[in-house]
Amino acid sequence: MKVKELTGRVLNRSNRMIVLEAYKRGVEITPLLNKRFKMEYNGKSYLIRKGMIVNSYNTPLAIEVTNRKEITSRMLRGKGFPAPENVVFSNKDVERAWSWAQPILPVVIKPYNDAKGKHVYVEITNYNEFVHCFHKVGKNHKEVLIEEYISGNEYRFTYVKNEIVGVARRIPANVTGDGISTIAELIEEKNKKREERKNPIHIKIHLDEEIERVLSKSNYTYNTIPEDGEMVYLRSNSNVSTGGDAIDVTDEINFEIKEAVRKAVRSIPGVRICGVDVLINGDNIHILEMNVGPLGPMLTMHHFPWVGKKRNVIEKVVDALFPETAKPDKT
Repeated sequence: MKVKELTGRVLNRSNRMIVLEAYKRGVEITPLLNKRFKMEYNGKSYLIRKGMIVNSYNTPLAIEVTNRKEITSRMLRGKGFPAPENVVFSNKDVERAWSWAQPILPVVIKPYNDAKGKHVYVEITNYNEFVHCFHKVGKNHKEVLIEEYISGNEYRFTYVKNEIVGVARRIPANVTGDGISTIAELIEEKNKKREERKNPIHIKIHLDEEIERVLSKSNYTYNTIPEDGEMVYLRSNSNVSTGGDAIDVTDEINFEIKEAVRKAVRSIPGVRICGVDVLINGDNIHILEMNVGPLGPMLTMHHFPWVGKKRNVIEKVVDALFPETAKPDKT
């Protein structure tokens, strides 16, 4: 049976996969009015609003707190967990925002409450660039978040019911030079690989103003020919939804780091399932944000990595929602 017939509405890929896994286990799924639906098994039920299953498992307070990035950061820092400092400004307050940002350059500019990495500008270093990027965000959002820039590699830790169930390294959209091809030609070649592999979450790289901005920081253009083996980053944010690569590293991240992230999530009351964006630089970590809503964590990142082992985190989510349907642990 198709998911839309089961639920009475269109769902994103992560939620479709949760529904199919639950249905396979005998969970009853009932469409309701206003595009809501119910999931029920042996007396335990969840009312699903806006098609977001995870939001029915996390508490309303957890959703409210994690939707507000600067509150999450403040709470984490207050409890001793490393998180960047940030401040929210009205989209009309560019000069006040610059006054706050100037002493701590470089900074990150992004929407106060948004997902998928849209309009995220990283490592802003000067006034003109700051104003331009601030207005780019402010054009679509009433509030703009300014955050201190912290260097490191970015990872997505997925947390389900007190356990880290998958870790992916997120690499910004990139190409690797061959000493012959231009950056534009390398992008075209990588897009062909995207098409051939048909990985459902790794999208083609689209040439735009942001790529030009990032390339210009290295004095590169689309016509530059990178050296053989040179990796050229095309965007400053690492989201898969903007052309980045997700690389499974679940077995490579040491226990101490996983445990630190797990404890940080537990410190926010009511968070039971979430995706945690973490910067790692050697032994140092910083927690950038926790993804609970409005779109929820991108669970499919672990099922469809560009490189590495697939991790069945959807199964872990359904285990958490309906423990009685979980397969017995053979260990």
